[in-house]
Amino acid sequence: MEGQSITPSTNLPVAIPNEISPNYFRTMEIPLRGRDFSDHDDKEQSRVAIVNETFARRFFPGRDAIGGRFNHGGPDKPYWEIIGVAADGKYNSLGETAKPAFYRPLLRNYSTNATLVARTFGGSQSAINGLRSELLNLDPTLPVYNVETLSEHMSLPLFPFRMAAIVLGSFGVLAIVLAAIGIYGVMSYVVAGRTREVGVRMALGAARGDVLFLIMRQGMSLALIGLGFGLLIAFGAAQLLVKVLFGVSPADPLTFAGVSLLLALVAGLACYVPARRATKVDPLVALRYE
Repeated sequence: MEGQSITPSTNLPVAIPNEISPNYFRTMEIPLRGRDFSDHDDKEQSRVAIVNETFARRFFPGRDAIGGRFNHGGPDKPYWEIIGVAADGKYNSLGETAKPAFYRPLLRNYSTNATLVARTFGGSQSAINGLRSELLNLDPTLPVYNVETLSEHMSLPLFPFRMAAIVLGSFGVLAIVLAAIGIYGVMSYVVAGRTREVGVRMALGAARGDVLFLIMRQGMSLALIGLGFGLLIAFGAAQLLVKVLFGVSPADPLTFAGVSLLLALVAGLACYVPARRATKVDPLVALRYE
């Protein structure tokens, strides 16, 4: 970084270099603050670069990285001026933590091995055929290989994560089903055991609706307390899934709300069915219930 001295004992800062052409960030839909590269930036006298957010935070703490300068390859190398800050991305693996990275104009550090990225509309195969045809029209000797959609390109790296998601998802569904069955069974047993109490209350003049509401309220209070403790435990356990989640928080509110609502409905049904059945029993019969 400009203005920072390097001594033999200093650990040299490390960042991932990338060479791109203008509109790369727009094509990949990567948020960019500042300006993108232009055709003018390919000229020799223009030395501009774009860095990612981790680069900006680590090497320019407490100030805006845009306008700052850095060099790459040694202290005797020329400086590059930062013109933009892009969102962090994955550069080597999907499970990696965010690493400092910077981007330079492609033609300033040209390589014979390049990757063309295109955002298309319509059928993917027809778009691939069209791109291949255009490239061959530009240069018939140009080798074009590994032409694939982004989904196809990511299928292999994502395979272990997808398998883990399927296995964990299957166990999750099974756990929800077992929890629902368990809640229904326990609540039904508890409410059915109060049949004699229902008979006594109704014999003393209590209305069916009042008795039903009382049992439902007491049963649901227990269920909601259990759900509260369960959510706390689930929130802690969900942090273990961070490495297999992409674009979803381990504490996703929609997931937690959906599961909680499902179990609450099951608990409510488990209270309502036996309670309603008990209130329909003749009080004299209910009083003899064991």
